[in-house]
Amino acid sequence: MSDARAVEAVTETLRALVNDAVKSVPPHATAVTMPPDKAAAAQQTHVNLFLYQTSIAPNLRNEPYGGLTPGESGEPPLPLVLRYLLTPYTQDGDDVVAHRLLGLALQKLHSVPALTRDELNQTAAYSNVSRQIDCLRITWHSVEEKDIYSLWSVFQTPYRLSAAFEVRAVLIDSTRPARTPVPVLNRGEDGRGPQAVADIRATTPRIDAVRHPAGQPAARVGDRVELHGAHLSAVRQVRLTHLMTGKVVDVPLTTAPPRHDLIALTLPGTVSAGVCAVTPMAGAPPAELPVPPAYLAVAPKITNTMPLTVARDGHGDADVRLDVDPPLVEGQQVLLLLGGNSHRARSAVGGAAEFTVREAPPGDHLVRLRVDGVDSLLVADRTAARPVYDPTQLLTVT
Repeated sequence: MSDARAVEAVTETLRALVNDAVKSVPPHATAVTMPPDKAAAAQQTHVNLFLYQTSIAPNLRNEPYGGLTPGESGEPPLPLVLRYLLTPYTQDGDDVVAHRLLGLALQKLHSVPALTRDELNQTAAYSNVSRQIDCLRITWHSVEEKDIYSLWSVFQTPYRLSAAFEVRAVLIDSTRPARTPVPVLNRGEDGRGPQAVADIRATTPRIDAVRHPAGQPAARVGDRVELHGAHLSAVRQVRLTHLMTGKVVDVPLTTAPPRHDLIALTLPGTVSAGVCAVTPMAGAPPAELPVPPAYLAVAPKITNTMPLTVARDGHGDADVRLDVDPPLVEGQQVLLLLGGNSHRARSAVGGAAEFTVREAPPGDHLVRLRVDGVDSLLVADRTAARPVYDPTQLLTVT
C-alpha cells in the first residue's frame, strides 16, 4: 500500500520522465506541473503536466485490507485513478516545435506502460508508493469535445493541443488501525474444521503442502520445514525468495537425498520474516524445477525476556521496544498486536522494533509481532489435544 504522499510521488515521477524526453529541444525545454493558465503565462519552452481529475477505481473499492489473516478486518485502501493533461508550450508560439515536444513526451510515456519501483524510488524516495504490490499502469484517456471545452473554459485561457492519460491505481492506506482479534484455537468439536481432499496424480514435480513444525502457521529460524509433493527426488537445494524485499536465500539439503514425495530443510538465520516463495532446485549447478509456486511463512521471534513490563507516561502512552530475530530489513512493515489492537512501529531496524502505544490500557495483554503479514507464534504447540496460549507472550502495562 501507499502513504499520503503517493499522489505527489507519481506526479513527480511522470514529470521527470517527460523532462528527460524533451530536454534536447532548444532552448532548454523542460517539463513543469502548473495549472493551464499559469503554464500559458510562463515565458519558456516547456511541456505542462496537469493533474486535472482524481476518481475511484470501482473494481478495487472493496478490496480487503492487505496483510490480514482470516478473522481480522481493516479499512480497505483508497484506490485512486489519476488523470493528467499533457500540453506543450513554446516561447514564440511555434506550433511545429510544440508538436515535437508533444510527440517526444507521448513516445516516452508509450514506452513506459507502468511506473517501475526503481523509477519511483529514484525520483520520489520520500513516499513508499513503490512498495505497493499492484503496479501503476499508464493508459491513454479519451476526452470528449464538450469536456475539453469545459476544462479550458474554467481556466479562462486559450485552448492548446493536449493529450490526456491516466495512472491507476494508487492505493492509499487508511490511518485507522486494523482489528486483529486473538486467533481461535479450535474450530468444531475435534478442531479439524472443514476439509477438502483431491487426488490428482501428476507426472511432473509439484509441491502440495508446506508443513511447519508443531502444526504452526509459520516457521522460525532453525525450524525443520517439510515440503510434501511428488516427483521431488532430484531436488538438491531450495530457493526462498521474500515476496516483499526480493531477498533470495538458497538452502542446501544437508540430509539424505529427498524422497520423491518429501523435502526437509532447516531455516537458516539469513532468511527474513515474512512470506517467501519456495522454488526447488535440481542439477549441478542447481536450476529451478518447473514447479507451481508454493509459499513459506517465516515468523519473527520476540527475544526479550518475557513476560515484559512497560510503564505509561503522564499522557497514558507506553513505549515498547521488542528485540527481534531474524533482524528486520529496511522497508518491512512491522506491527505490534497488543490484545485486539494493532500499532505501527515508529522505528524498525536490525534486531529491534520500537512502538508507541497511545492511551495504553493497563493490565496484562497477549502480545504478537507482525512482520510483512506474518505473526510471531502465540501458541506453543498447536498439535496438542488442548492447545493453549504461550503464557510467556505477555506484556504488562502499569
